[in-house]
Amino acid sequence: MMFEEPVHYHLPVLEDVLSPSDIHEILSFLQTELPAQSTSGSETTRSVFTLEERKRRRKVSNRESARRSRFRKKKHLDNLTDQVDQLKVENRELKNRLYIATHQCQAAQSETDRLILESIVLQQKLAGLCQILHPMQLQ
Repeated sequence: MMFEEPVHYHLPVLEDVLSPSDIHEILSFLQTELPAQSTSGSETTRSVFTLEERKRRRKVSNRESARRSRFRKKKHLDNLTDQVDQLKVENRELKNRLYIATHQCQAAQSETDRLILESIVLQQKLAGLCQILHPMQLQ
């Protein structure tokens, strides 16, 4: 009788989702689900689980599914919380930049107003000097 080498599958490790005991339970479940060949060759026997056993397995499966769902939900909530914190910091920085820009704009507007007033005063002085010089040039 020849013995075949076992087939080894290399699956990605999902440590965050399945624990070693979860993997063991799944593998044992799969092994019991496979039909066994009878030695007579005339009939295939199957493992038939009782109703209680199927309920128990379903309950275990549901619990694991719920656990994974809670884990994903918690991870998502943690990511959202981190994102909120980052956005709060960014918002504070943008408010500071807006305050500085507003202050600089007000300072520039004050300087513009001052220069306009100085220009008006200088134009008035120039007009006065022109009035004084104009009659002198005619003589």
